[in-house]
Amino acid sequence: MGTIAQIFESGERRAQKGLFNNLVMLARVDGEVAASEQNLLKRIASRLSLTDEQVKEIMDHPDSYPMVPPSNKEERLERFIQFIEMVCIDGVVDPTEEDLANKYGVALGFDSDDLNEIETTIIEHFKAGKNRSEILEAMM
Repeated sequence: MGTIAQIFESGERRAQKGLFNNLVMLARVDGEVAASEQNLLKRIASRLSLTDEQVKEIMDHPDSYPMVPPSNKEERLERFIQFIEMVCIDGVVDPTEEDLANKYGVALGFDSDDLNEIETTIIEHFKAGKNRSEILEAMM
């Protein structure tokens, strides 16, 4: 059911927690959270203004934080770029992480037939040293 605080939090805050939870799930899917993945999670938690307690709660109870997809195309693409960044951050594109990222991509509203091309393009941009903002701009 959730806590009283969860019931009364804003939709934006719920979406931020859902995003963070999805990133945690991507980091964990291969069985090990690498140091680089842990560092990225810390940076994103900070950017989302999540407290240490909120991060712990999300990590301890992931089923309480479903994905809340953004409403516009740019935000959905930005979210998918974050997912692919988490898949690539440790230098190894694990197939289970990639599969989960693609499931999230479908949940974000991307056509499953287009996801491979979108993912490949994003990975190429990351390998070229571009950051998320540059990748988003290039893909819009």
